[in-house]
Amino acid sequence: MDYNKLTEVLVATAIKTLSGPTGADHTAEAEDLAQDVLLILLEKDLPEDDTFKLGVKIVTEMGRNHVRDERRRREIEKEYGGAINRGLTGQSAESLAADPFEGIAQEEALDRLCALSPLLYHTTHLHYITGLPVVEIATMLEVDVNTVYQRLARARTAVINND
Repeated sequence: MDYNKLTEVLVATAIKTLSGPTGADHTAEAEDLAQDVLLILLEKDLPEDDTFKLGVKIVTEMGRNHVRDERRRREIEKEYGGAINRGLTGQSAESLAADPFEGIAQEEALDRLCALSPLLYHTTHLHYITGLPVVEIATMLEVDVNTVYQRLARARTAVINND
C-alpha cells in the first residue's frame, strides 16, 4: 500500500472539508486529522481500494464534526460566554475544560491516570493527552457523545479524588 499517497489524499480531503467556502488555511488541523485517521486505518486489514474509500469517508465525517463543533463553540461563547452549564455533568464549561491534573504533582497524576479502568484511561488519554475533540472520540469508539462526556467526568473525579 502506498501510505504516502494515502496521506496526501487524506490531507487534501481534510483541507477541503475544514476550509469550506471560506478558503481559510487549516493545513495544520488537516494534517493532524489525516494522521489520526491513518492510525485508525493501520489497525484495519483492508484492501488498498477499501482503505482509501474508508479513509476519505472518516476524514470527511471527522472534519465536518470539527467544523460543527467549532461553530457551536463560537455561538455558545458569543451568547453565554463561559457561564454555560452542561446538564449532563452539572459542571460548567470552565470546569469541563480545566486540566484535571492541576494542583497534583505530575508523577502522582500519571499514577492516578494509570490506575483508571482501561475504558476511562483510554477515553481520558484520547481527549487530554492526544487532544481529540469529544465528537471524534465518540465516532472513533462508536459511542454516543454523552457517553464520552460521562467517562471524562468520571475520570476527572477519580483522578482528583484519588479513587
